[in-house]
Amino acid sequence: MSVSSPSRAITIFISYATTSRADTDAFNKLLKHLSLLFSHYPTLQCYNSRLDEKSPTIQLIESHLNQADLIILLTSKDFFASQQREMQRALEFKDLRRAHIIPVQLFPTDWDCSPLRQYRSLPSDGRPISRWTDKDDAFVDVVQGIRKVVDELASQESIPRQSPSQAVLLYDPPDPYDNLFTNREQLLETISSFFASEHGGRTAILALSGLGGVGKTSIAKEYCDTSSDLYQDILWLNASSRTMLSTYVNILSDHLAVPSAVRENERQFFAAVKQWLRDRPHWLLVLDQIEDMSLIDLIVPRLSSGHVLLTMRMPNTRKGILDLPVSSMDINAGALFLLRRLQILQAQASLKQAPEEIVHQAKELVRALDGFPLALEQAGAFLKEKGGSLADYLKLYKEQRAYLLSERGQATDNQRTSVMEILASMLEALQNPLHLDLLYLLAFLHPDVIIEGQLVKGGRELYEPLRSLVTNHLTLHEALGQLHRYCLIRYCADGTVLQLQRIVQDVLIERLPKEQRRYWARQAVCLINRTFPEVRFDTMAICERYLPQAENCAALITNFHLSSKEGAQLLERLGSFCAQRASYDDAEKYLKQALYLYEHHRRTDVLNIAQTLNSLGLLYRQQARYKEAQTIHQRARELRERTLGPDHPKTMESLHNLTMIYGDLGKYQEAKHNYLHVLAIEERTKGPVHPDVADTLNELGLTYFQQGRFAQAESAYRRALAIYELSRPASHPDLTYPLDGLGTLAEREGDYQQAAILYQRAFAICQQAFGEIHPETAHSKNKLAGLATSQGDYQRAESFYQQALTVCEQTLGSGHPDVALILNDQAFLATRQKQYQSAELLYQRALSIYEVALGSEHPAVASVLHNLGQLFCRTGDKERAEKLLRRALAIREKVLDATHPSIAQSLANLANLLADQHRDTEAESLFQQAFTLYLHIPAPRHPDVAQMPEKYASLLERLNRSEEATTVRQKVRAQKEPTPTEPPQHDY
Repeated sequence: MSVSSPSRAITIFISYATTSRADTDAFNKLLKHLSLLFSHYPTLQCYNSRLDEKSPTIQLIESHLNQADLIILLTSKDFFASQQREMQRALEFKDLRRAHIIPVQLFPTDWDCSPLRQYRSLPSDGRPISRWTDKDDAFVDVVQGIRKVVDELASQESIPRQSPSQAVLLYDPPDPYDNLFTNREQLLETISSFFASEHGGRTAILALSGLGGVGKTSIAKEYCDTSSDLYQDILWLNASSRTMLSTYVNILSDHLAVPSAVRENERQFFAAVKQWLRDRPHWLLVLDQIEDMSLIDLIVPRLSSGHVLLTMRMPNTRKGILDLPVSSMDINAGALFLLRRLQILQAQASLKQAPEEIVHQAKELVRALDGFPLALEQAGAFLKEKGGSLADYLKLYKEQRAYLLSERGQATDNQRTSVMEILASMLEALQNPLHLDLLYLLAFLHPDVIIEGQLVKGGRELYEPLRSLVTNHLTLHEALGQLHRYCLIRYCADGTVLQLQRIVQDVLIERLPKEQRRYWARQAVCLINRTFPEVRFDTMAICERYLPQAENCAALITNFHLSSKEGAQLLERLGSFCAQRASYDDAEKYLKQALYLYEHHRRTDVLNIAQTLNSLGLLYRQQARYKEAQTIHQRARELRERTLGPDHPKTMESLHNLTMIYGDLGKYQEAKHNYLHVLAIEERTKGPVHPDVADTLNELGLTYFQQGRFAQAESAYRRALAIYELSRPASHPDLTYPLDGLGTLAEREGDYQQAAILYQRAFAICQQAFGEIHPETAHSKNKLAGLATSQGDYQRAESFYQQALTVCEQTLGSGHPDVALILNDQAFLATRQKQYQSAELLYQRALSIYEVALGSEHPAVASVLHNLGQLFCRTGDKERAEKLLRRALAIREKVLDATHPSIAQSLANLANLLADQHRDTEAESLFQQAFTLYLHIPAPRHPDVAQMPEKYASLLERLNRSEEATTVRQKVRAQKEPTPTEPPQHDY
């Protein structure tokens, strides 16, 4: 009997368990047996559950189900386990009388308990096909049953599914985990605001752009869900290619009752849909995964009241379309997503409702995964399916990133993809191999601050052919532009700094074999070393900008066991810069690593070793590790002297730095001798106004001050300042040293106004050069506090002291001599305020620090002992006061010059104590020694020394030696001693 073709297209949908090989084989056999039926019915269309290029998404399968006239369910245990969604939709359509259902039993199941038991199944005898001896007979029986239904459908008239006046919803709802949507509120607000604004009758188009897996589709879905009441129609079309868009538009044509003749011509049915959109009010069209922007013109009318939302990988550059970049989640949002995904938190719960330790683990994992939504989803799926904690996953990720980034997880829809797959496809799309090489180089740099100019400048260190590409601005810009178009890198606001998403960095590195990773790590180190400058004041800003890249290279050197000279040089400069920033632990780590590389390199230069030793010695001095610093500077000096000669500037630099240690240890005479030697050679070889001469003059001035030679100290300081002001910018931190020195001299003389001017100028320079949290700034602030104490402004002094102390303890540690200095000065302030108990505790802390750091016989120890003794004099503890004052005197007489003013001060105060106890003979002897020193000390003298002669004369009068008393007073008048000021807190 002949069968005529139906008057309308008939659509069959075959649902089966695509994950089962046996079910798939049965499906394929059924298709072969149906081939004759298809030849009799040319308009017969057949779709199925398989996800392939023609049917790549659940949304499209849903649409095919929605359009089906006949739904065939190939049942088995695997079908009932995996195809619940398709079966449920089929039953709904049956209830609505929209489709016929034919169950086909492939394999035995408990049919009487199945939801399909009410339907007559095929084969017609009720036996599953697998039970038939001749399987072909069984399939023929099935096809005949199907043909009867098709004949019945063919005899019916064509009935439109929907009229154009009805609402159209071609939209796949989100997967379950999409309901955990977080951290995209601002993006949604931007989308809503844009579409709500006036567009002058033109179709409003907004593009969500970003890397695959960053969550663009989820954002689009969330907008559809939350804004559905604003639209009469919502259309979601896959626009990843023209073929895919054509497939979706064809399905849409079913909804819009487009005639078959029009649908056979692609151009005509695109035009039909475009016209429908032009005439239709209040619609939203989502073009998902669009890459070819010309597809927009095929379907989107220029003028309409509708809105178009694009999701695309590359940033949009087309005029009239707003581009909205989508980036990774922030730490809190990513943690919230993970905890909701793992059902540790309910969908609407906040992070505060989770245990603190769990939140911490989640945040650490989000940091490791760069907040990348797909990577977070993969982590959640892995933990849900295989168990374990967030901490377990983080540990595993650090060990096996490639495996976890490739892990798709188990999903019945077979739709899940992995980070590795998405990014691998994008890398394979790069047509120029050099662009991929450039990307690999970038993967071994710090991903957040890749500076284009740094690439050009350092590119000369790369191997060809990449060197030619990177050092040419034009070819580099073109290559970076290509990477940017693929969203593999992004530009920051100023256009000179690039960023590489960390998850992309992870994937790139994991793709490389071990030796290739080491190769690119070496290239990155060479590039950055070429650009990281020698550390000077004028290069500090550049060093700061390049710091992340240098620190990243230090990690590469360690992780890949690199041993190049370039790496050693970079580490030495990095360590020196960290020392300047008061990052002392990092500085030591880098400098010791540099020294090791230099010492173990086959063709090392001893001068490089000496330079690194010099930098390490300076660091140890800053940390008050004086013995280590002395040993290292001595070694550097020997290397330089042996290689360059005794008078070479580098040899003199080592001697200068070694001499600073002598001064720190109280060896003032040796220090003075060395500084004068260095000064003479520097003036001869470099000229009298060279900045290095000023450096030596500054240290010489400090040494003179410590020796009590104040006039010589002032002369050295003034000359140093004059040279600096000629050769350095006004903001150079070198100026702070003579400024502080001259300020201290002015304060000593009671010229507080001049001292304030000098101290304030130094403080301003420190703030600008170092910032607030730096020992140099703290030292300068301590000077201002001391001046405030001298001027009686105790509240200001107390505030400044505390700020300075906090910074020094934070940067230098609580056992550093600079901390002891501030504690000593705080104690002096407390004594002024008659807070004697607090003063004693502060002096004791300072004394302990000095004794450990400098030894028990250092002048600084003597100063604290003397001050503490004077405190006990005030409180009436004469016995303890005498013991401390005698100990201070003994140290000063041992380590200081015999005519040092501090010895006169100790003698005078001890004599006063004994005189007050009427121990006149002992007191008279001490007064006599003090007065002898007094006559050799130039004015102005310390108040304790300046007042001593009158107390001496009074004792002589009490001993009935009036003539001697008169002689003492006459000698004092001849000295023309000015009126003594309040004693400053700083001792000599």
